[in-house]
Amino acid sequence: MREIKNIGFFVNTTKANAAGIVEGVSAWLEERGIVPLLPEEQAVELGHSKTGISKTEMVEQADVLLVLGGDGTLLSAAHTPQIENVPILAINIGTLGFLTDASLDELYPTLKATLAGDYRIEHRMMLEVVVDRQGFPQPFRAFALNDVVIRHYTRLIELDAYIDGELFIPYNADGLIIATPSGSTGYSLSCAGTIVAPQLEAILLTPIAPHSLTVRPFIADGDAEITVKMHAAYQSVDVFVDGQRETHSLTAGAVIKVEKAERTIQLIRSQHHSYYRTLREKLMLGEGIKRA
Repeated sequence: MREIKNIGFFVNTTKANAAGIVEGVSAWLEERGIVPLLPEEQAVELGHSKTGISKTEMVEQADVLLVLGGDGTLLSAAHTPQIENVPILAINIGTLGFLTDASLDELYPTLKATLAGDYRIEHRMMLEVVVDRQGFPQPFRAFALNDVVIRHYTRLIELDAYIDGELFIPYNADGLIIATPSGSTGYSLSCAGTIVAPQLEAILLTPIAPHSLTVRPFIADGDAEITVKMHAAYQSVDVFVDGQRETHSLTAGAVIKVEKAERTIQLIRSQHHSYYRTLREKLMLGEGIKRA
């Protein structure tokens, strides 16, 4: 068990109670000899009494990262360099919170258990995406915890998807979602994609409003290489990484390669955390089913 001396904060500063929560948690940690670290821009937004540091410095110094927000806050944090090296405790002060470990009313008991070493680490698969664009000398590279989305908002686009170099499906759709198991309860789910247990290594391909009744969501092996080639001539086709954490415009001829990343995200899980209970409560699975 690693000794915890510094805890860094990632906070959804738009929440009305965020400043009070940060002040309370910071005082609680300091009473126990633990240094709270807050990124400078968030310290300013929250009117925090202590000077913040950069996110990069915070990640380098922190033994644990405390995310106070919802899934969006955790997704934003996941794009910080080197964050894969630090365990993350995510507390939901937002709405759905599929990625978070506990709710706000469980904050202090969960923190106490974490400091006592009463937790487990859950490694979540990430995707690495590399895009070659015509007219650009260098491809861009990014990492996704949830998904990579290729889409046009007003027109159908033509995409050819390959798995390990073999043509899989030529899509004629509004777009395509390439997701991790963690992302299966996000945008992919809203497009009728399958829910996948987060501990599995798999890559989901979920079409967005396909113009064909024969096109269905598909789950590929986690070690597969997914290649998508664009044929649409529209200038406004975009690729989104984890929502709008990274956005790039694409033109016809762009090639998108997606595969399992070497890095993973470390999520701290309390011993009582249950993914299946979260699904039942958040999605109301089976609600209304009558048993004889």
